[in-house]
Amino acid sequence: MNIFRHCISLLVFIFFSTQSFAQPISFSGTVIDGHTKEPVSFASVYFARSGIGKSTDSAGHFSFTLNNFKDDTLKVSFIGFEIYKMPITHLQNNTSLKIQLERGTAKGEVIIKAKWNRGLYLWKKIMTKKKQYNRYDLGNFSYEAYNKLEIDIKNFNADKAKKNFLLKNFSFIFDNMDSTSEAAPFLPAYLIESLSDYAYQKNPKKFYENIKASQTKGFNNESFSKLLGVMNQNVSIYSNFVNVMDKDFISPFNDNADAYYIFTVPDTQVVNGGKQYHFVFRPKRAGQNTFEGDAWVTEKTYQIRKISMYLGKEANINFIDRISVFQEYIPINDSVIFLNRDKFFADFRVLGKNSLTLIGRKTTSYKDIVINSDSLTATFKDQHIEELVKTEKSVVQNSDSAWTSLRHDTLSKNEKAIYTTIDKLMEMPKFKKLQTNLKFLFGGYRNIGKFEIGPWFNWISADTVQGTRLRFDLGTNKKLFKNVYLHGYLAYGFRDKRFKGQAEAYWLLQREPKRIRLHLSYQNDVDNGISQVGEVSQDNIFSLAIRKPRNYRKFINVKDYRFDVFSDLGKGFSSELFVSHRQYTPLLNLPTLSSFTANSGTPLTNFELALKLRFAYLERFIETDYNRYSIGTKYPIVEAMFAKGIAGVFNSAYNYTKYSLLIKDMMKISPYGTLYYRVYGGKINGAMPFTNLENHPGNDLFYYNPFAFNLMNRFEYLSDKYAGINMEHNIGSGLFRFIPLTRKLKWRQFYTAKTLWGSLSAENTAINNKAGTFKTLNGKTYIEVGTGIDNIFKVFRLDFVWRLSPSSSYAGSGSKFGIFGSFQIQF
Repeated sequence: MNIFRHCISLLVFIFFSTQSFAQPISFSGTVIDGHTKEPVSFASVYFARSGIGKSTDSAGHFSFTLNNFKDDTLKVSFIGFEIYKMPITHLQNNTSLKIQLERGTAKGEVIIKAKWNRGLYLWKKIMTKKKQYNRYDLGNFSYEAYNKLEIDIKNFNADKAKKNFLLKNFSFIFDNMDSTSEAAPFLPAYLIESLSDYAYQKNPKKFYENIKASQTKGFNNESFSKLLGVMNQNVSIYSNFVNVMDKDFISPFNDNADAYYIFTVPDTQVVNGGKQYHFVFRPKRAGQNTFEGDAWVTEKTYQIRKISMYLGKEANINFIDRISVFQEYIPINDSVIFLNRDKFFADFRVLGKNSLTLIGRKTTSYKDIVINSDSLTATFKDQHIEELVKTEKSVVQNSDSAWTSLRHDTLSKNEKAIYTTIDKLMEMPKFKKLQTNLKFLFGGYRNIGKFEIGPWFNWISADTVQGTRLRFDLGTNKKLFKNVYLHGYLAYGFRDKRFKGQAEAYWLLQREPKRIRLHLSYQNDVDNGISQVGEVSQDNIFSLAIRKPRNYRKFINVKDYRFDVFSDLGKGFSSELFVSHRQYTPLLNLPTLSSFTANSGTPLTNFELALKLRFAYLERFIETDYNRYSIGTKYPIVEAMFAKGIAGVFNSAYNYTKYSLLIKDMMKISPYGTLYYRVYGGKINGAMPFTNLENHPGNDLFYYNPFAFNLMNRFEYLSDKYAGINMEHNIGSGLFRFIPLTRKLKWRQFYTAKTLWGSLSAENTAINNKAGTFKTLNGKTYIEVGTGIDNIFKVFRLDFVWRLSPSSSYAGSGSKFGIFGSFQIQF
């Protein structure tokens, strides 16, 4: 019996020896949002087996002291996040844990419907204070803002990269891999900083920003620094719409947000002696441009103290795996709160789930906040435009030691490592060579000493007249001249056995504050029409694959001498004066040169003076060494042009006048997408050949051209009096969001309409249409309408286009329906 008892005791000892003995233990931790790295206040932290638990404090901290601890699973839960589980067995005493919660829905989460909607009631209370707490409803305000943008690389296999023939020489960069801050290791890659003074006035509305300092290792561009300022990156949660990657998303505090969101109040907490409501919002319907998230709202005053918003995977936005917005507000006085700091985090992923991911982390802090100040009113009196952005001359010239005092906070270990790495990379000849090769491959151009060659994709092409065509471009770069750009190309066709080419020079007399540029050019080349208005150049090798079959394309040779002067006049106005001399020689499918006569001079030769006036208020630009490229304006753009043809100058043969007017705009009509319109018209007085008339833009390719009539051939219709309207409405998800498959594919819907009215005088009809080559509308209306599918595989667009007018009996047997494709990179 004793033996049996001892055996039982031994078995019990062996069994429980595999379990941890009860033991006292103390540990603490912090719960943070895995994306924004902000603390998660009042999250539930508990043990699955014992049921012991508590909530984190307002800073996300928690601590436990357990006298009889046994192996257990620690769980952390908070609404809007997946439940975090962590088995705890051999945890050392006084351990500090860092727990990251990922956005998502906990399995088994139950939504309880109540007769009284507490969340909707709180939202209505917040909305009664919207005007009071929205900073853009203050009389004026100003602050100093410190912006920091960090770019990291995730899903990066360092072991494979070290063996890659392109990267093996730069293996030292992998020493900066961070395997502790995220659930998955990442490589800090890029850091941009800026410091600026910002001010705003409500009435009349004016914005001002002075960018005092900007730092980007390896890339110093003043125009890029302006885009990194506060002016272009403000997120106001009290606005009806929040702009994310140039798309408007419906704010949870939109005037009609209750039509798009479900609101709940799952919790109430006491913070610093005051009660705060936990306000949670989520979309009513999948596929709409809405957020999910939560906020902490004060009792009675209904001030938002903290808010987190994120876009889920259902959001119709490209290349973005997730986006998070965090903002924290502080009271300025009893009735005003103001933004203290905000964060904008985005994960960019071009390919599949486990592909290379770029993490963008933008943080902004604000200090020296001033509101409703008479001194600001006096300052704005001298500002005569709505928006003014300045950059100090030394904006990119501050030393590392100077930045130590300029920053609102210190750089983290990762951020310091980025600067060290980039400094080292920029000094390496092999890295410079890699940069040059990648720029050549994707951009087409390559610098060789003081000169530039390219683009490579224009080196070879082919057409009916020239056969196989070879072309080589050569230009200068800023190493030769800082403000003068020389460029030329030479081309040769193996069928027509002729050389063609161009030589031109640009001289920037002044860059700031008002740009003045001179341009002189000579060109003698075949114009086959592909480069007339569209996105595919005539020499592009890729155009060979997308030409319409059985289309009698028209070719003409142009010898062009040109001189023009561009001048920025300020406040959005600019002028451009042209002096040109052109001589045309028809080559194929056009009336021959002998078909035209002239009273004096050489037929198809003209000398022209022209003046173009342009108004684009608050237009923004990206500037390169010699050129600048518009990135748009929120206001309509107006262009007016007057041209005078003079006979008898260098054998020119025609007297004429031309007038034209163009108004265009891209409007956001949220939540219904964007609307682009283009309204234009013109009149030409004088008797002249088709080369000086309005040749309405047609399309000889299956590549969709937004500015041309895609079912019209080039040189099909002529006019000397004309007007037209082009419209395109991009709806976004539209009807596709109601179908699960198309919603998942993120297809987008659009409509297009193009209308043209035109006529040709009897005199110009007699001069040009002896052989019936051309057509004229003569009061009839040309109409094309279209629809299609955008965002196919995130880059492809398919257009279905119908010609509604004129009828086939008048227009001929030309196609009344066509399918066109195009590519575009868009978020």
